[in-house]
Amino acid sequence: MSNIRVFHIFVVIDISRKRSKTNINKKVRPLDALIIDGYVDEPSLLGVPPYISPEPRLIAGVLEEHGLDWKYVTIDQYRNDIFPRAKIVILHGGVTVPGRYLAGTPVSLREALEISHHPSISFLGGPLAKNKIFSSRNNDHGFDFISRSDLSVILDLYLKGTAEIGTLSSEDLETWLIKGASVVKEHPLFPKSLIIEILSYRGCVRYFTGGCSFCSEPEYGKPVFRKPEDILREISALYGLGIRNFRVGGQSCIISYMAENLGECETPNPNPDAILWLFRNIREQCPDIEVLHVDNANPAVIARYPEESRRILDCLSEYCTPGNVLALGMESADPKVIEMNNLNAKPHDVMFAVELINKAGSERGSNGLPKLLPGINILCGLKGESEGTYDMNYEFLSCILNKGLLLRRINIRQVLSHRDKFHLKYPSVFKRFKSKVRENIDQPMLERLLPTGSILRDVFMEKKEGNRTFGRQIGSYPLLCGAEYPLELNRSYDIIITSHGYRSVTGIRYPIHIEDTNYKELMAIPGIGKKRAATIFRKRPGSIKELIEIIGNEESARSISKYLIMK
Repeated sequence: MSNIRVFHIFVVIDISRKRSKTNINKKVRPLDALIIDGYVDEPSLLGVPPYISPEPRLIAGVLEEHGLDWKYVTIDQYRNDIFPRAKIVILHGGVTVPGRYLAGTPVSLREALEISHHPSISFLGGPLAKNKIFSSRNNDHGFDFISRSDLSVILDLYLKGTAEIGTLSSEDLETWLIKGASVVKEHPLFPKSLIIEILSYRGCVRYFTGGCSFCSEPEYGKPVFRKPEDILREISALYGLGIRNFRVGGQSCIISYMAENLGECETPNPNPDAILWLFRNIREQCPDIEVLHVDNANPAVIARYPEESRRILDCLSEYCTPGNVLALGMESADPKVIEMNNLNAKPHDVMFAVELINKAGSERGSNGLPKLLPGINILCGLKGESEGTYDMNYEFLSCILNKGLLLRRINIRQVLSHRDKFHLKYPSVFKRFKSKVRENIDQPMLERLLPTGSILRDVFMEKKEGNRTFGRQIGSYPLLCGAEYPLELNRSYDIIITSHGYRSVTGIRYPIHIEDTNYKELMAIPGIGKKRAATIFRKRPGSIKELIEIIGNEESARSISKYLIMK
């Protein structure tokens, strides 16, 4: 193979010997370009359904600017044999913080290699592009252009016919995001259940110290904040297309958005006025927004600037929608691990942040969840870890529970990083720790958060397994909610909680109208039993008095009646 040119951002390869696996009808005129959304899951960016990340909008914006005709498909659509012919195929996806996915699964290495061998000029970007197989100078992987930074920039340079090295400028970012906004209309979840991930800034305020040992955010360097008016302009454009669900994410710490004295200290001075202006104007200009959430927060910043942070938390509680979660990057409660991995927050910082967020946001909102709650991230396998690390982590989480505080989620995972190699030294201890937290902390916390009889509003049903149906509210870190009987998919229900798992709840649709219910649904009501359910189903009582007569026990009848609407 000839003419291999290597740059630090991308690789250009002669495509004369590309192999073909496609069986698309060649009589159809090919598109200029096809965008395949392989989904991303990164520390400060979500793009796995129901989310769509900014990257497809940026790519579509480049194609629009060059006057090309294009189509967008998800990797799930590709799996279902939706693969229009195109002269250029652009794949973006991959994960750095893998999790469990309900509505979509990120692109695999196998799928990426399969896509690369279609007879098109092919581009790859996103976390998957950092896989070692794509760093090879030979063309075994099949991609013509590989971007380990901004795929939209590489695409733009290619379409301009230049091999210059470029970075994503603020001007191009804003232009392409607006020009490519219409890509959201091609997503299968558009418009009702799609959440738009809005980029606020990239990078980490601790860039000058290298940041946490595992994190990729410091690689972006000093944060460049998007102007509040630019974020507002983008949200307004998407709102005009029919989008009603947004998360202002893409940041390592929302409290540090538009912060001052960057580079002078690792906990910069927050800017409450800028955050207040942004969220107040979003709600004023887009009054029918259904979901407005945020992502990460640095507990060390909250602890150092309690008054400024309190103003920001009050703002988020007032202008964002309920169910909002601030994920706190604690990572470890072990002082040795904190030091060896250059972590920012000490346990006392995290506890202070948890308490302050609870004070600002624990009031229950219209969807059944508190307005704003903290989440805790625990990473296992970090440098300096010992068996005692797990005891310290458990004791810290137990302390939060015992103080009567609320956490929306506890995310425990093994560290995965492109920056350095990490090894989980104590896999059996890790497994026991995780089980212990789920059983002794997660479940009691969930019962405190949503007691039996609580109602979750607008749970969107996404998946069936046998006779069971699973769904989630649309939002940031939504809680998995199951029903023990079939419900219609792709529609929303109010669900009354009947039982709790470690990280999920079970319930039944609410209210149940006695005239249109079925035996399985009645059976799911707590304490009803098979015989009572059969009798109620057969006789269809029209009042509490008739229900008492059927059951023969007033206390049981009144307990059951709260789930039913009778004539």
